[in-house]
Amino acid sequence: MDTSSLWKGTAARTACLPTLQTDLQVDVAIVGAGITGLTAAMLLVQAGKRVAVLEAYKAGDASTGNSTGNLYATVDLGLHTLEEQHGLETMRRVVESRAAAIDLIEATVGRLNLDCAFQRVPWNLLALDAAHVGEVEKEALAAMRARLHTDLRDDAPLPLDALKTLRVEEQAQFQPLEYVRQLAQRIGGEDCLIFENTRVTAIDDDPAVVHTEHGKVQCQHIIVATHTPVGIHLVQSQLEVVREYGIAAPLHDSVPEPGVYWCIGRERHSVRTYTAHGRTWLAVIGSAHKLGDKEVGEERFQDLEGFARDHWPIGPVEYRWSAQRYRARDKLPCIGRNIDAENTYIATGFSGDGLTYGTLAGMMLADEILGRGTPWRDLYAVDRLAQGKRPDGFAKEKTGPASPDAAVMLGADEIEALKDLPPCRSRKIDVGGQPVAIYRDKDGALQAVAGKCSHMGCELKWNGAETSWDCDCHGSRFAPDGRVLEGPALAPLQVAAVEQGS
Repeated sequence: MDTSSLWKGTAARTACLPTLQTDLQVDVAIVGAGITGLTAAMLLVQAGKRVAVLEAYKAGDASTGNSTGNLYATVDLGLHTLEEQHGLETMRRVVESRAAAIDLIEATVGRLNLDCAFQRVPWNLLALDAAHVGEVEKEALAAMRARLHTDLRDDAPLPLDALKTLRVEEQAQFQPLEYVRQLAQRIGGEDCLIFENTRVTAIDDDPAVVHTEHGKVQCQHIIVATHTPVGIHLVQSQLEVVREYGIAAPLHDSVPEPGVYWCIGRERHSVRTYTAHGRTWLAVIGSAHKLGDKEVGEERFQDLEGFARDHWPIGPVEYRWSAQRYRARDKLPCIGRNIDAENTYIATGFSGDGLTYGTLAGMMLADEILGRGTPWRDLYAVDRLAQGKRPDGFAKEKTGPASPDAAVMLGADEIEALKDLPPCRSRKIDVGGQPVAIYRDKDGALQAVAGKCSHMGCELKWNGAETSWDCDCHGSRFAPDGRVLEGPALAPLQVAAVEQGS
């Protein structure tokens, strides 16, 4: 079984882009080569700007490559929820902005001849039990008021005992990683320098400079397109962090009509199919939970597989993956100039709707830098979160190297106490008043690191489904050896030393 996403497993192999090895000067530096960063880069280059895109891994491999590949003008919490909280006009503007982002993707696919399986399909919301029929009916009324083309049915378009189905026409799907990687190939050049395996270590806002391990980029404007901004930022205090899981297995027959299918019952699942290389896969995404709310194990993937096997003739699961989403407390993304910043722009809070919101963010941030007006600037303004007293730790925003933790040493007593820890298991211990996170790998070797997050010192919790230490405060995740897997942390966890002779 491949422990990466369906999109990574089926995307064409592309040559690695260069790593930044020197200093540069450009008009705009973009941190992150996902759908947000590359959309902004494309539009800025079209307008005559010179851009550098800095990606810590490979283009699209982070949030974009672990998404669902679904594009829709609705939102994961429901349009009716937005209307109840913000009113009819705000709901309509959200739908309008998201529809414009899908239109841009479609236009880009056509203009650049991107082979990414883009197609217009319906979006469907299915109530799997009587308790959720009212929610589907409420969403249908909201979608109608949002001027979407809707149809409310009593039958189900899938082999499920659905009691009510809302169908919204003219939404879309694609292979997100193919889209992003081909986009990078098409726009890359002298005016759009794209660097992979280039981790940003610090960002200065004024003057605008982005620092990496082997060079720095001087510029006029900076876009931080890293899903949640790296470093310490007020916006992080307003975000809920949720982890979600996905599986994909070959579908032998009974292939449903192409579409986006959201199934709500005891659990919530997103279902779609994807056909490539003469094969069709069924992808099921769900089993969401607040990051760090409990220890997580294999049951997350087992639950998804069980749901799929109950309804479809699938083969062995071939891919499984996970993704992180950040949701603002008022349920609207934050897109625009960062709080306290002169030259730095951010985009975050996309919840489970990141491909569409990410494209919209790229559009809006490019317009901001180019001095163009955007009709949704006030709707998603970042500074709406800066009302009232700031929470502890967020008095001043910072995107720079963290102060190192005090050194920790495991002595003979600690090593002896860990002898009962089996392979592939974890434990937290206290050493001299400092928490230490321990993991014993499959070969029996111990990996010990500082037990507090390097971002703001919050507690770390073990994620057994993904073999990582997760921080539920702001979403940072670390490998057992301390490497940063996901931001906003910039610094790895300090490795604990082992006393000689222990």
